[in-house]
Amino acid sequence: MNAQTTTSTELNDGLQELFGAAAHTTPLAEGQHMGVRVHGVDLTQPLSASQAELLVRLLDHYSIMSFPDQGSTNGFRLRYLERLANHFGAPIPHPKNYANYIEYKKHGVPLELPPHEKQTASLCNLAFPDDIRCVEDAESPAVYVVTNLPGSGPDQQEQLASGLHWHTDIEFEPVPLSTSMFYVQRAPTSRNAQNGTWVDDVPPVEGFYHPDSDATLNARRLALPLNGETAYADTIRAFADLPDEKQKELEQTMVRRRLRVTDPGWLIPLVYTNPRTGNKSLHSPIWASRGKNIAPVQIDGLTDQETREFLDDIEAHILQPKYRYDHVHHAGDVTVWSNFATVHNAPPAKSIINCADDARLMYRISCKGEPSYQLPRPDSDEWLANNILPPYRTPDELLQTG
Repeated sequence: MNAQTTTSTELNDGLQELFGAAAHTTPLAEGQHMGVRVHGVDLTQPLSASQAELLVRLLDHYSIMSFPDQGSTNGFRLRYLERLANHFGAPIPHPKNYANYIEYKKHGVPLELPPHEKQTASLCNLAFPDDIRCVEDAESPAVYVVTNLPGSGPDQQEQLASGLHWHTDIEFEPVPLSTSMFYVQRAPTSRNAQNGTWVDDVPPVEGFYHPDSDATLNARRLALPLNGETAYADTIRAFADLPDEKQKELEQTMVRRRLRVTDPGWLIPLVYTNPRTGNKSLHSPIWASRGKNIAPVQIDGLTDQETREFLDDIEAHILQPKYRYDHVHHAGDVTVWSNFATVHNAPPAKSIINCADDARLMYRISCKGEPSYQLPRPDSDEWLANNILPPYRTPDELLQTG
């Protein structure tokens, strides 16, 4: 079957053939092409090469896919998530998972994990010890714990945080991040804000966005969900809806990405073409995707101001409601998304809580490079050293069935 011509019907037929008669898909949102819920797939079990290839094709087709009820009967370990991630790319460890990442970067000392009691999972377990404990394998360097539990507890004063900038994860490296995924252990269930949501709208601090940003653009940026959802925008459809002449212009547009303003950076096309499908998308068309942490991108041949104005126009386009989807997280879900075909944002949230119903506990793994339908991955040591920082390869024991 040619992936370039794959249809939803063919993908559903493939699911039933490879995973059984109960396997099927339903839309994540009515009227929205982006996003599919995949039923009848048990991610606690290893994937065959043909099953892994089909899941990659599903992500290519829908950009977001969510697998409900994972581990509800057998229990879910994060090694299952890391094993799944290896099929989509090489997992990237998070620098915050190491006790001495700065010293490693500056002086080349061997990387060390924090003592067990200082690891994020251990700090989570202190908040509501009789109610919430992290699932197994959270200590893997590839697992980033997304949570509001450290520092929280029944006697703490509740604190709120605003949403983040719209962004694509780690697009500022020569090989950009391709895929990210969450396993959801807890999602907030309380709805005690004034408007019946988890939180009231929390505006960002003044200067969070450039002061010359258009009012319409800022309104779209700040229209974030208030129940702990992750907000997405579909950059495949947004590109496809542009006039032909604008598409041709953007396909010729090169963007200089860099970590710091002083870095020379490198040029990469603004329009990404999926090598497996031929689909084209706007890859991270955001001027300052990390605020003050990452240097703003530059359009080749334009000044900084011209670049911002150019990309602000595109950002306003992709953040139109018709391209938006706010994903509601449910305990037991595994949700996977393409960073080439979407931009996303974290919403306003309770950052310190005093009630377990407000807990947000998810585990994220991100990866880069080509898919691998068989495990272990064939990445060379040289490729890992050049593209995975800190250097990391999933240990064989995490890829086993147990």
